[in-house]
Amino acid sequence: MQIDLGRAGNALLRAAGPIAVAVAVQSAGNLAFHALVGRLLDPAAYGALGTVLAAMVMLGIPLGALQTAASAHAATHGAGRDTTRRSLRSVALHGLLPGVATLACAPLISAYFHLDGLSEATQLAPYLIVAAVLATARGLLLGTGQIAAVASTYLVATGVRLVLGLGLAVPFGVAGALAATLLGEVAALAAAVRVLWRDPDRTSGVRLRLSAVGSAAVAVTGLFLFSTVDLLLARHHLAGAASGSYVAAATVAKTALALPAGIMAAVFPRLVAAHDRPGRGRLLLSVLAAVAGPALFGAAVLAAAPALVLRILWGDGYAGDTTLVQILAAVAGITSVVTVLTNAALARRSWTTLIPWAGAVLEVVLIQRWHSSAAQIAACSAAALLPTLLVVAVTEGRAWTRRVPQALPEETALTVAALR
Repeated sequence: MQIDLGRAGNALLRAAGPIAVAVAVQSAGNLAFHALVGRLLDPAAYGALGTVLAAMVMLGIPLGALQTAASAHAATHGAGRDTTRRSLRSVALHGLLPGVATLACAPLISAYFHLDGLSEATQLAPYLIVAAVLATARGLLLGTGQIAAVASTYLVATGVRLVLGLGLAVPFGVAGALAATLLGEVAALAAAVRVLWRDPDRTSGVRLRLSAVGSAAVAVTGLFLFSTVDLLLARHHLAGAASGSYVAAATVAKTALALPAGIMAAVFPRLVAAHDRPGRGRLLLSVLAAVAGPALFGAAVLAAAPALVLRILWGDGYAGDTTLVQILAAVAGITSVVTVLTNAALARRSWTTLIPWAGAVLEVVLIQRWHSSAAQIAACSAAALLPTLLVVAVTEGRAWTRRVPQALPEETALTVAALR
């Protein structure tokens, strides 16, 4: 009996609707935040802000592995008060060491990115710890089917960030805008814990163990480095105003990846369940359409009217960066395909998850060699994307279309149950 994995995948995508909507609102809020703060700060200061925000996201992206592990843990053991308390405490304690290390590196970070002082760089340390605990709390909610609660945490973080960002950026500049981002995450964490705290444990309250997070952390970190290292290097190599232009263009372009990322988080468990079953190729195609489709469409819209988008968000000072937006939008859209295929590799525990790391290294090498202008850095990012996409597409395409033995009846029943 062959399973209709495509139909199962479509059912899952409908279930992921609340998170998709919330991520879309968050993306719009992120653009609004950048637009508001970008108008309050001069281009050089905005370039510094965008770089530190990118570093914050870079620190948080590997924590997506925590969310995945926490989701699986909650599905098995539940996520009541005791489980929540033990899991969040464990993650917070394990996060202290990298937090302290980040704090100790604040002077180096400030010097490398040409920041005005240590106040901006030091905020990376508490953000790392809060983001880790928040990722775990969201995973616990997802594992118990509380998708609407997870969606609400994105909305809370976005609202708090927008309100406080406008209020704090005026008197405190870059440091105030960064503080608003941190406080938004704290508010989202409080909302998540409040929901988790309502449910009593039906088990003994087993805490989340971090030993199973490694492979997922490798995959998501490589993907984020591959999609963001150009922005960090642009801040280092370009002059203040030019770096601000690159940050503005990259922020617009990479927004196309936010909604697909939310959908990818929802469909990943189905890839895990189907990776060794007949008909898995159709499921992978449906996931590609669901995840990469919105990204490519968003990139096409941005590429069609870049000047209008820049003028609306940042004003006439950035309206000349249209070519930059077009290049980076195309890169972001195609990168979503790499994201899906890397997650497919993670689902089957393949070495292919290392390909984005190789792509990131290639990108760094190219940018270190050619970085005289924003357009040149963007071209290097595009040049690194093409071979990365080719290698991962060939490898995963062969793996997911290879014939597999027909599943036994009892295996078929288990897979159907997992895909529902």
